[in-house]
Amino acid sequence: MFVSYCHANAVQQAKLQVHLAQLRRDEVEIWFDGEMEAGDKLNTEISRKLRAADVFVALMSPEYIASHWCQLEYRRAMGRRARGSMRVVVVIVRPCAWKDTGASDLKVLPRDGKAVSDWRSMDHAFANVAEGIKGAVKAVRAALQEAVPARPAKSTRAAAAPVPEKRPAPAKGGRKASTKARPAARAVLGKRPARGRAAG
Repeated sequence: MFVSYCHANAVQQAKLQVHLAQLRRDEVEIWFDGEMEAGDKLNTEISRKLRAADVFVALMSPEYIASHWCQLEYRRAMGRRARGSMRVVVVIVRPCAWKDTGASDLKVLPRDGKAVSDWRSMDHAFANVAEGIKGAVKAVRAALQEAVPARPAKSTRAAAAPVPEKRPAPAKGGRKASTKARPAARAVLGKRPARGRAAG
């Protein structure tokens, strides 16, 4: 999961991370630029994480819409969404023109598109946001599992083992049938011809 936010909303981003702690325990990697190490190339690391992510969470606010870099991330995510390779979740942090960003056909969070700043408390708002994101993660995991082709069943040794040939029965009249087929039968059974007898 890639969390995209403007640094003016760092407090809300930190609160979201607290409410998503259970998803981390469920082995969901949640990345934001605060996870970068000193010396990392900003654009390179962000691009790599954005390519690898299955879910993109945008913390939408007036500052987010005004940010050139946030809009670059958001447009790339929406492009991947159009190709069916990413799920985009829009979280309305403060009242803004989010419908003009191409998200008007998305189900946004918190519930009913009510901005986080309009809730009784930030915790109430982000508890609702976290539930919505958990649902998105569950849907993505189910889709990824369906996309994995089923492994073919392993064949049993008994089914793969060759069936030994039957030796021909003696011909009527007391005369034995030709022994030319015997070496082939021995080869199938894994026996060596007796010494002193010419093969064939």
